Amino acid sequence: MHSSSTGLTVAYLPPFAANYLPFSRLVCCKPHPYPMPDQISQRELVEILKFYSEAGVDCAIDEKAMDWLAHGEDPPGSELRKVLAGHTASSTGVGSAATAAQRQRPAPGSNPPASRPGHPSSSQARAPAQRPSRQPPPAAGANRTGETAPGAAEARKLAAKANSLDDLRQALDAFEGCALKATAKNLCFYRGAPQSRLMIIGEAPGRDEDLAGKPFVGRAGQLLDRMLAAIGLNEESVHITNVVYWRPPGNRTPTLQETESCRPFLERQVQFVEPEFVLLLGGAAAKSILDVTDGIMRLRGKWRDIAIGGRTLKALPTLHPAYLLRTPAAKRQAWRDLLTLHKALAR
Repeated sequence: MHSSSTGLTVAYLPPFAANYLPFSRLVCCKPHPYPMPDQISQRELVEILKFYSEAGVDCAIDEKAMDWLAHGEDPPGSELRKVLAGHTASSTGVGSAATAAQRQRPAPGSNPPASRPGHPSSSQARAPAQRPSRQPPPAAGANRTGETAPGAAEARKLAAKANSLDDLRQALDAFEGCALKATAKNLCFYRGAPQSRLMIIGEAPGRDEDLAGKPFVGRAGQLLDRMLAAIGLNEESVHITNVVYWRPPGNRTPTLQETESCRPFLERQVQFVEPEFVLLLGGAAAKSILDVTDGIMRLRGKWRDIAIGGRTLKALPTLHPAYLLRTPAAKRQAWRDLLTLHKALAR
């Protein structure tokens, strides 16, 4: 690596190294214990690149490790922005433009030129435009009590008539108040025990779930089964469902209106399952059930009391298995949450 005339640090690689890069740019974010490229073999260089790839490196930063805590309030890249701003100003002739503007400025004590008819005066032109006042965004679940979600009133009538989980499934089959039903292949009601101390609520069905007609049967569901087995649980001892019963197009996050239109059925489902604890998988499920706007990283691992289906239950938010598949390092946090759940179930 070497520093260019602009003060930027760039990385040097032999020509053959590009064939082994698993990413578009190389990053040296901290020193490594290996010698420089001109002193090592091709095999050793491949090992170095593999080390950087596994560490998440994807762009060049500097030759030395950077202690950002020592920079105080200065954000990363502030020094570079100053250099680039000065370079841009000198290359575009900002200084000469500023000089020309200063020449056109009226002398102190002189009257400003009169404005032409139909044009605002100079004082009016300089007045800043008033910004429209911002309205605070509505809180998550704000329409829950107002029954404004499409199909919510119909859903409550159908759910109230159900006397069992089988009746509730038939009510969902007859329900047309959720737009997700029009694009999904199958209803994904639940899997597991009809009654259980632990009810697991996720976000929404995916492609595999839509084809099978059951929640959590794809890769994320298989990981969930292994997570439950690690604390002595299986499909026969838990009840698994989602906040919506049909797959959203493209596996997108369900909207507030979609979750609220399914909410009456979920509340009635809770009454039939009679759980003591609820495990909430992912941010979408946690926000919908807890009626909060905080992210899952702030919510996870903390017990909360929730009133749902006429019952007061203990709810524990945790990370969604699909997120754990994308971010294996987060499994450590999910394991702590599972231990918290295991401790509560053992009482």
